[in-house]
Amino acid sequence: MMAKVIRSSNQVLRSRGRMIRTAPWSKKFGAFGMFSVGVSLLGAADPSEAVSAAIEDVSAAAPIVSAMPHITLEASLPEDDQTVSNEVSEVRLFFSDAPLMRGASIRVVNASRRLVRSSPPEADATDPRQLSVQMDPALPAGRYVVQWRCIADDGHVMRGDFTFEVVGR
Repeated sequence: MMAKVIRSSNQVLRSRGRMIRTAPWSKKFGAFGMFSVGVSLLGAADPSEAVSAAIEDVSAAAPIVSAMPHITLEASLPEDDQTVSNEVSEVRLFFSDAPLMRGASIRVVNASRRLVRSSPPEADATDPRQLSVQMDPALPAGRYVVQWRCIADDGHVMRGDFTFEVVGR
């Protein structure tokens, strides 16, 4: 089985006496939208097999770029929407990869929308994927929002926030 890629305008092409349809590139390739790709199926019993083979050939030649974020928040202490009955003097974030310390930010905001005084974010000495801030004194009872921002080693900026509540202190 052999597949041949033919570029032309958006029309039906003839290849070795067979008509094949072309697919417009306009949606995926912007300025190259006037072109299209036709796959000529040569000697294939099942056209879907030939198309699959052509796609495999193209995907093997071009690297696939992940659409997933480059760094994500995997967990936190306290956790999102957690109600904590003991003292909270530290907020710790667990990331999928080690963020760059330049540009890293962890802010704790109280229910009155005031910034709670905390230390600058620090990377854990044993696991650089963990960042934390210390609060002294510990947080009083109330609802809090943690706003975080970090930069992945490839330069992508990721941000997010979560809430927790301290009770009975």
